[in-house]
Amino acid sequence: MANATNALMQGDSRRRFTDKLARLSVTGGGLVVLFALLLIFFYLAYVVLPLFKSPEVTVNKALDLTFHQQPAQLGVDENGQLGFRYSQSGALTIFSLEGKDKVVMRQQLTDSPTSFFAQHTTAGITAYGLSDGSVVFHRLRFISHYTDGKRSFTPDIKMLGSVQLSLVKKPITQLSFSDHNDARIIAGLSGDQIHVLVEKGDVETLRTVIDSDPSAKILVTPNGRKLFELVGNNLNVYAISSSGVQRRESVDIDLVTGHKPTGMALLAGGHSLLIRLDNGTIGQWFDVVKAKARSMTLAREFPTVKGDLAVEAHRNVFANLAPDGVLSLWHAPSESRDVFDFPQLASSVDMMAFSPRADRLLIEQQGRLDLLTVDNPHPDVSIRSLWQQIWYEGYSEPDYVWQSTSGNESFEGKLSVVPIVFGTIKVAAFSLIFAVPLAIGGAIYTAYFMPSRLRKVVKPTIEIMEALPTVILGFLAGLWLAPIIEKNLPAVFLIFVSLPISFLLVALVWAELPKKWRRKIPDGGHLFLLIPLILSLGYLAFIVGPYIEQHFLGGDSRVFVTDVLGVNFDQRNAIVVGLAMGFAVIPTIFTIAEDAIFSVPSHLTNGSLALGATHWQTLTRVVLLTASPGIFSAIMMGLGRAVGETMIVLMATGNTQLMEWNPFEGLRTLSANIAVEMPESEVGSSHYRVLFLTAFILFSFTFLFNTVAEFVRQRLRDKYRAL
Repeated sequence: MANATNALMQGDSRRRFTDKLARLSVTGGGLVVLFALLLIFFYLAYVVLPLFKSPEVTVNKALDLTFHQQPAQLGVDENGQLGFRYSQSGALTIFSLEGKDKVVMRQQLTDSPTSFFAQHTTAGITAYGLSDGSVVFHRLRFISHYTDGKRSFTPDIKMLGSVQLSLVKKPITQLSFSDHNDARIIAGLSGDQIHVLVEKGDVETLRTVIDSDPSAKILVTPNGRKLFELVGNNLNVYAISSSGVQRRESVDIDLVTGHKPTGMALLAGGHSLLIRLDNGTIGQWFDVVKAKARSMTLAREFPTVKGDLAVEAHRNVFANLAPDGVLSLWHAPSESRDVFDFPQLASSVDMMAFSPRADRLLIEQQGRLDLLTVDNPHPDVSIRSLWQQIWYEGYSEPDYVWQSTSGNESFEGKLSVVPIVFGTIKVAAFSLIFAVPLAIGGAIYTAYFMPSRLRKVVKPTIEIMEALPTVILGFLAGLWLAPIIEKNLPAVFLIFVSLPISFLLVALVWAELPKKWRRKIPDGGHLFLLIPLILSLGYLAFIVGPYIEQHFLGGDSRVFVTDVLGVNFDQRNAIVVGLAMGFAVIPTIFTIAEDAIFSVPSHLTNGSLALGATHWQTLTRVVLLTASPGIFSAIMMGLGRAVGETMIVLMATGNTQLMEWNPFEGLRTLSANIAVEMPESEVGSSHYRVLFLTAFILFSFTFLFNTVAEFVRQRLRDKYRAL
């Protein structure tokens, strides 16, 4: 007896130890999962937060250099070690920005010039206009070399020759030029005429003269296709081509803005023109297509005060320094502004310029130079640019745009996350429209009506579908299913319409059949009647489809959709991805919902039937209500799967960033966008961090869906627990 008691106590102690170990293991595993989720959350936030850091501008130092001649251009070399200054009198000065301030080189390039122009704000080709109507060109480079293991730079200035721009040999008072595709387009104001010269190599291909005004200001765009002339209140736009120079349009700035223009400058890339008004305001103008023709349009205005302007070389950012020392830093498309107050810089500004990397700002005031350090790594990203409509260059109106890369070096990314969030919601909606009725209906029939022997075959078969690689589903959808749907649109829609109607008609006929006939069919045997029906309807739809297309859709359903209905049609569209994604989501929803319905206690169904309820009444008023928490969880799990799926949407859609509910158009989702663009993004760039932001949004979506699902499931469970 004692031995039996001891054995029992030892068994109890071992059981308690095992239970405690299992409890600790489950708790520890849950904590590890929670810690991993928090780690992912904080890492994503760590990468994303620098996007929203405010810019910082600080005074680096005042250079111990003084100049007595008016500046024509200021600049900094690519590595920020040397600065350069062209003067209006034709002198070039190179000076050090590191260590002790000193002049590295000083050279007189030409005598008594009458004008100056540099194509870029960085070191490169510059031109001086002379009093005899000629133009002389120079090129400045900084050659790197190593001494004692240290990298240093040596300036190299070279004369590139000269051209006779004004044949009457009058002084060139205004000058602008462009080097593009081995062609040089030169425009110079001499007296009351603008002389335009186009050279390709050493061959003159075009020379023309435009009547103007001695007070005019001129600018040639970097691509050499347009010439802007600001004279009085009018902005004249000339188109430059191989056939000549034609005035495209004239805009009265005073009529549009109510103020007179005083100056103009080009933003990075030369697609936008900044025009300063007499009240200090700066307007951004660019071409917009109106009535199938390009027209210069005022896109936005920046409420600045009178001051000096500096434009970044590679981004649509400009700075305005007022005489009271207030520096405004603007990003043009998003209209974001940051203001900095420097009382020590309160003076009239002769000139200022950004360094090529936009990390320094060189300012000259009354012959004295000051160097500012600029920390503004992500000016193109803000809450407004991410979530609101922005009017970008070349667009006819404000829009949500995701376009992160381009073949053009002057391109600045457009990083609105709205189109890809919309695409994620769209693909989830279309996939659930297809998957939820089939999955829930199949789960109800399998769990409640299907014979147990057949259920043991059907349920594992559907669950095995979940093991299919999504890359295979995407491959089949993109290369096999999409062409079939494109070629057989009427047949596809006939199938979607005819199948539900046929099922209802068959159900009505079945209900009207005599009971003795129905009893002759074994349990589950009616499925073998429906399967041939489905196959026959599908075959019949593909037979009838071409007839409908020929007689009612003009012989081509795609042309009918595009031209008659006015709906764009892409081969890889939302219908294709909805079918493929629905096929991937069905096993998830079916398995969870079927388990929930099958787990409803039998005493509830038996009690309902015993009280006289029909099977259908028992299903709708007892079984589904009791299983509703599990059914809702199944749908939310399917939604989470659809939102996070990558390979299917990557291969079965055109990956176009569209915001249309049109089922015939493509889309791009958060997950597919990350998969496509992450390999080509530069680490630490705005593009890179915005991709992490989209990952953060995707993570938040799934977390939100799971939280809502659990909350609703608990509420439904508490509500129907009494059953």
